[in-house]
Amino acid sequence: MLAIARYALKTPYHAASMVGILAILSLFIPLVSILSGALVGLIILTQGLISGTRVIVVSMIGVSIVSYLMTQSPELGIVIGLVQWLPMMVLAEVLRRTRSLSFSLVVGMGLAMLTVAIQFLFWPDSQKLWMQVLIQFFEASGTTETDLEQIRPGLENLVYWMSIMLVAVMFSTFIATLLLARWFQSRLADSDSYRNEFYGIRLGQSIAIMALVILVASLILRLDWLLSMLSVVLATFLYQGLAIAHSWSKARGKSMLLYILYVLMIIFPHMLGLTALLGVLDNWIDFRKRLKSVPE
Repeated sequence: MLAIARYALKTPYHAASMVGILAILSLFIPLVSILSGALVGLIILTQGLISGTRVIVVSMIGVSIVSYLMTQSPELGIVIGLVQWLPMMVLAEVLRRTRSLSFSLVVGMGLAMLTVAIQFLFWPDSQKLWMQVLIQFFEASGTTETDLEQIRPGLENLVYWMSIMLVAVMFSTFIATLLLARWFQSRLADSDSYRNEFYGIRLGQSIAIMALVILVASLILRLDWLLSMLSVVLATFLYQGLAIAHSWSKARGKSMLLYILYVLMIIFPHMLGLTALLGVLDNWIDFRKRLKSVPE
C-alpha cells in the first residue's frame, strides 16, 4: 500500500488516476474504497486542501466518463465524490490544521450526529423503503409469498438495526480511512508521529459526559434517533478504547492479546461497546497514566 501512496504523491495526475482507478474498483471490491479515500486524505494532509480538491475533481470527471461509456450513467462520479471523498476532505483538512486526532474525532462525531438528525427528520420512513427494496429483491429471486412471510420478521429486525447503525458504520469507515491516511503520511516521512498521536487519543470529560447522558436517555426513552446517536458516540469512543489497548500492548509487549481483542470484537459485538465504555471511563481514570506508574 505504501508503494501506491508514493505513486499517488508524484504528481496531481498520478494521484487523480490512482484515486479514480481505485474508486472504480471499489464498485466490485467495496473495501478498496477505504484505500481510495485514504489517498485523498493523504494528498490533503501533505499538499493542502486545494491540491486535494483538484485531485477529486479530476477523478470525478474520469469516473464519470468511464461510467458513461459502460452504463450510460455519468452521475456515478458525482455520487462517489459526494459519498466517499467529501467527508474525507473535511476530516483530513481538520486534521491538517489542528494536528489532533482527538479533535478530528470530535468534529467527525458532531457531523455524524448532524447526519442522524437529518436522516430521521427528512427520511423518517427509511425503514419502510429498505423493507420494500428487500422484498422486491426476494420476489425477483423467486421467493414465494409463504417463504416471504416466514422470513419477514427477520428482515424487519435486520432493516431496523440497519437504519439505526447506518450512520455509525459510515462514520467508523471514514475515521478508519482518515487513520490510514495519517499512517501513510507518517510512514512515508519515516516518523513515529502517527503511533504517538493514536496512542494519545483522548476526547475529554465534557464529551464523555455527553456520551453518558445520551446512553442513559437512549436506555430510558428507547427512541430510534437517540439509539442511532448513541451508536455514533460509542463508535467515537471505541477509538479511545483501542488507543488504550494498543498502549497497554506496546508497554507490556503482549501483542497477541491485542489480536485476541480484535477477534473477540468480531465474534462478540458486545466487546465493541465494552471497549468504547473503557474509552469513556478513561477520561476520568486515565488508564494510560496508571499503566506508566505500574513497575515493569
